[in-house]
Amino acid sequence: MVVNTVGHLAEAAFHHPDLTVSYAFVIVKLTNHAAKGITDKDFELASKIEEVIMWQPGLIEGGALVGTPDDARFKYIKYD
Repeated sequence: MVVNTVGHLAEAAFHHPDLTVSYAFVIVKLTNHAAKGITDKDFELASKIEEVIMWQPGLIEGGALVGTPDDARFKYIKYD
């Protein structure tokens, strides 16, 4: 789910991050190949990825969406 979310956001932004996908983690590397470095585009996409991936319904905004139960069997993101 994380990889698909990052992929969707990157395509929508017409940006192409490098992803490393393993059993227990995903690493996202953002850089602007044309600029040969990190630009504001990378920071903006990183911010959007973090906003969407780290969203926790119920804990932040209340409402009908309560989020995943506080049970290790249902967790797939480590929130720090």
